[in-house]
Amino acid sequence: MKPCPFRSRTMSKISPLFVAFAIVVAGTIMFAESASAHGYIESPGSRAYLCQQGINANCGQIQWEPHSVEGPGSFPESGPPDGQIASGGNTRFSELDAQSSDRWEKVNMSGGSNTFTWNLTAAHSTKEWKYYITKKDWDPNQPLTRADLEAEPFCYYNDGGARPPFSVTHQCNVPTDRSGYHLILAVWEIADTSNAFYQVIDVNLNNRSHAVPSHLVPNPNINKTVQLGFSQQP
Repeated sequence: MKPCPFRSRTMSKISPLFVAFAIVVAGTIMFAESASAHGYIESPGSRAYLCQQGINANCGQIQWEPHSVEGPGSFPESGPPDGQIASGGNTRFSELDAQSSDRWEKVNMSGGSNTFTWNLTAAHSTKEWKYYITKKDWDPNQPLTRADLEAEPFCYYNDGGARPPFSVTHQCNVPTDRSGYHLILAVWEIADTSNAFYQVIDVNLNNRSHAVPSHLVPNPNINKTVQLGFSQQP
């Protein structure tokens, strides 16, 4: 029995169109998955998240999408240019790059073990998570640069390309050798793109062991220490 000529001609015309359509649909799904794969740190509240909450004011567009601070990855060898690290080099969120000692609300934090919680709007294959902190002598009234940050992250997680859950928590030991206003920069490096997501946290570090105890007042005139109102000979 001979095949139906009409059926053969129809299939020969439809098949290429169907394949092309399938490719377009697949590509659209993959792009949408990549484009929606965003995230921010909600605890302790990042600069972007506090903008979204209305705690930080005059933030610009980031108040509507704190999860979108995306820029070139492979930080610090690559990534956003100095002075634009807080925004990920994304000009839509340039307000985040403003830097002074009193521009942003600060989160109180003690050194030692702290939990950092990311809220992800979509999972994305992940290479690694890195947390940096500003040096002891950084200048909070100048734009943030790589030179302001410690060279090595104080906390690091390698996901090896795995897809994280929508809520990610990391237990990190924040340095205890500095106090006062510091920035913590968290970088979420993506595995299947060349980009990363950047979150800056403004923290007020309270490490008592590195502050002058209020009950100890040195007396330059005699070789003793005044402690709680009582004289104690050395």
